[in-house]
Amino acid sequence: MHLNKISSIWTLAHVAAELGEDEDWLFDSIDEMEPEDGAIRVYGQPLGEDGTVAFSAFGAENLRKLIDIHKANRS
Repeated sequence: MHLNKISSIWTLAHVAAELGEDEDWLFDSIDEMEPEDGAIRVYGQPLGEDGTVAFSAFGAENLRKLIDIHKANRS
């Protein structure tokens, strides 16, 4: 996938709902992700001054892998 050809992004809240995961837990788990991993911060109204985290399709897949790693480490 070419990272410079992103046509859509999904908010953290949307991805959390799609994956059936807690949004706050995901937010705490994504510290390791960078823009090259498909995670970005989005600013604007009505998001407030802190904005929100969003993901490309590549980022959502990387997040799924990160979730699996975190869950395996908890076991």
